Amino acid sequence: MKKVLISGGSGLVGSALSKKLIERGYTVNILSRSPGEKDGIKAFEWDIEKAEIDMHAYKGVTAIIHLAGAGIADKRWTDKRKEIIIDSRVESARLLYLGAVKAGIKLSAFVSASGINYYGSKTTDHIFVETDPPSSEFIGDCCVQWEAAADEFKDLTRVVKLRTGVVLSKKGGALDRMAQPVKLGVGAPLGTGKQYIPYIHIDDLCEMYIYAIENEHVEGAYNACNGDYVNNVELTEALARELNKPLWMPHVPEFALKLLFGEMAQIILYGSRASADKIKSTGFEFNFQNMNQTLFDIYE
Repeated sequence: MKKVLISGGSGLVGSALSKKLIERGYTVNILSRSPGEKDGIKAFEWDIEKAEIDMHAYKGVTAIIHLAGAGIADKRWTDKRKEIIIDSRVESARLLYLGAVKAGIKLSAFVSASGINYYGSKTTDHIFVETDPPSSEFIGDCCVQWEAAADEFKDLTRVVKLRTGVVLSKKGGALDRMAQPVKLGVGAPLGTGKQYIPYIHIDDLCEMYIYAIENEHVEGAYNACNGDYVNNVELTEALARELNKPLWMPHVPEFALKLLFGEMAQIILYGSRASADKIKSTGFEFNFQNMNQTLFDIYE
């Protein structure tokens, strides 16, 4: 029996991934603050702050996927919020590790989310690859700690870290927030609009997680974005075409976004290209390789 334990299993990616896994014949357990069972998925209780986890969640598990973490762009980055963003990723990974050790299970893989912002929030001509150094900014440091916590599993199993770009989905997330002003007829590029947006269709991301747990030659860090180099202007214009809406103004001024979002504005205003060559070299294939293809699937 193939059984996967997912942290963050009720989120946007976790829900879609759980569904795909079940369709492929997997049994799925998720970790939640609210235990129960729905649609064939068992939810087991855990409490990260109290370092408590229902050990029954590990029974028969052959792979663990770590998606848990407070939303990066949900709230302004106060010192307290930064602490929550990091701890929700790092402490949850450590709790998963301690539980796995205690359960004594044999795992084929531990696959953890990470962020494409590992390389920082900056707009440059450089195309980032997995061997590039991390940024010293808050968001880069968050990814470094996140991946270090995942690497604790190396003494138990193969570890894969997916540095995820902007996930595009018809069921919410970043695209929904980007599309709302366009739908209302007040859409516009943000800041200079030159910032790149490394992105991935949610279906491709789910396939990448499954590929990672099923293929032993996949190990280490990979950029989880499709390698289509689109900037904010191009994405905004593509959204407007797909939704048949005009753009409201040339640009939303940078200063306005900084006033509204504070330090968090950096992940909106800046962004670089990230290569998908490493994951492609393993044999993984993207189904959605450009923005028009991606948006057509989402809005058809």
